[in-house]
Amino acid sequence: MFERRLEAEMPPLSKSTLRKAVILAAGFGQRLRPLTDNQPKCLVLVGGESILFRTLSTLVQYGIREVVIVIGHEGQKIIDATHDTFPELQVTFVWAKRYETTNNICSLWEARDHCDEDILLIESDVVFEGEVLRRMLEVDGNAMAIAPHRSWLSGTVVRTSEDRNVTSMFLGSDQDAAFRYDDTFKTANIYRLEKRFLAERYIPALCDEVAQGNVDSYYESILRDLMASGEADFTGVDIGDRLWYEVDDEKDLKAAEKLFAPPQQRLDNVLKLHGSYWRYGFTDHSYLYNLYFPPEEMLRLFQQDLRDIITNYPVGQDELCALVSAWTGAPAEQITVANGASELIKILGRELDGPLTIPVPSFNEYENVIQPQLLNRFYLDQSSFDLNVEAFADSAIRSRSKMAIVVTPNNPTSLSVPQKDLLYLAEKLRKNDCLLIVDESFVEFSCTGVEQSVQPHLAEHENLVLMKSMSKVFGIAGLRIGYALSSDSSVTEQFRREVPIWNINGLAEAFLRSIGEFKQEFFDSCERVKADRDDLYDMLLATPGIQPYRPDANFIFAKINHAALTGPDLVKRLFVEQNILVKDCAGKSMKDADRFVRIASRTPAENQRLVEAFRRLD
Repeated sequence: MFERRLEAEMPPLSKSTLRKAVILAAGFGQRLRPLTDNQPKCLVLVGGESILFRTLSTLVQYGIREVVIVIGHEGQKIIDATHDTFPELQVTFVWAKRYETTNNICSLWEARDHCDEDILLIESDVVFEGEVLRRMLEVDGNAMAIAPHRSWLSGTVVRTSEDRNVTSMFLGSDQDAAFRYDDTFKTANIYRLEKRFLAERYIPALCDEVAQGNVDSYYESILRDLMASGEADFTGVDIGDRLWYEVDDEKDLKAAEKLFAPPQQRLDNVLKLHGSYWRYGFTDHSYLYNLYFPPEEMLRLFQQDLRDIITNYPVGQDELCALVSAWTGAPAEQITVANGASELIKILGRELDGPLTIPVPSFNEYENVIQPQLLNRFYLDQSSFDLNVEAFADSAIRSRSKMAIVVTPNNPTSLSVPQKDLLYLAEKLRKNDCLLIVDESFVEFSCTGVEQSVQPHLAEHENLVLMKSMSKVFGIAGLRIGYALSSDSSVTEQFRREVPIWNINGLAEAFLRSIGEFKQEFFDSCERVKADRDDLYDMLLATPGIQPYRPDANFIFAKINHAALTGPDLVKRLFVEQNILVKDCAGKSMKDADRFVRIASRTPAENQRLVEAFRRLD
């Protein structure tokens, strides 16, 4: 049974004077059969609530008082379902008499007499959250909801100017095999249309099309043509960071069910994914990316050879090591290339034959691969989270550790250990037959950059091993590339014995082959990341209830001082209320772990929105 949303949950009414919506709901919904054999598509349930009721409830919340629904297939069921359900709305039903043989251009034509004021035009198979409607109501003039195009989306797309004015519109029939989508936005089939535009331009053109028998077309074709002739101006309202989905088939329905699941279930579902977050309609301040690399020119190189890259075997370890050697300058014989640093960490766990010491909190994967009885945790002083190298070395020696691990900059604290301290540590541990693993996956984001690296000193310290994930700093988490460097041939041989012959895919190989051509672009991107991170830190520093630690990577470690919120609470509220995901540290080995979060820096606009979301929390 549908339950009306509580008044307490309702946002303030929009200041817009727009009060009428026209909903097109006449179609068969053929691609959703058999669900639509005996019911209209708009009554299909998403998260236990029909698409139509979701739309009507949201319209009520934002001050719409009159709705015109154009019905056709199983239209009486729409009338019956909505009867007396929305007393706040004046609902008018218009029958699309020829819905079986015409397209939605005729559906809108049937409702032409109701387009006598500013209206929202909405297709009945679009599921969207209230923020989408709020943004549409806050703009002036003609507007359309748009979102960056994704490969799984089909239908009308647009291009815009830098200030988001729509410059051109392309229906599905306009998109041939050579059409490029990289600068396009998908329309969400939610439009705001002005009374004057409707009366002077759109409705006359609509009537002309129908009079000429062009009844198997789409109402968007008129918008396209009016824009092309300079007779229509539209603002593109970007809703790419909000929840919405167009439900055409069963695959779409399943995707919409995930997006619009109850908040806690949706968050739980997302956290189980361990990635591919870009598909799920929220801003990811959890995972750690360089958003400014790879450059478009590099991606175009991959596109040119994509068929060969995908259909052929990649090279083996020797050639991969030569490619990494060309970038790092390290001898190829000292390198092992892996399917991300995680593959190397697994090898460490399997090969370890004695205790391991690690400062905590740190990257959990190192702790997770070691048998608990072999793990010696060295707890960082929580007043600063700096590593006391002398005390750490003593702890490793007392536990007779065979291996010690230091991540610098550390994850999650975003703090670095000076190179001189690491070299001192390596020497002290060498005298006690202990291998020192230094993970430098974020070193390019540190204040001193690669000058902080221990790589130039590997030959002087045979017990020193450098580990590196390329995913974070190069912005290629999907390619999964990592490597280890050691001047001890026995260590390298041990790593290489454990990796499969083809542990790196062809696209990762292509990246390694081309990276040298983009060295300046890479280091420039790191500088942009650092500048954005520093600005985010300054904003958080001025935000009540949160205590950030000065960062040296592309993320910020922070303590929650809000009396009523833990880290997991904060994660849930930001996700549910603002569609933003940050990482809580409740699973870290540290005191009061649930009071800490890790926040990935993103673009300036996204960072600003995150800080504003923090400041709105009670």
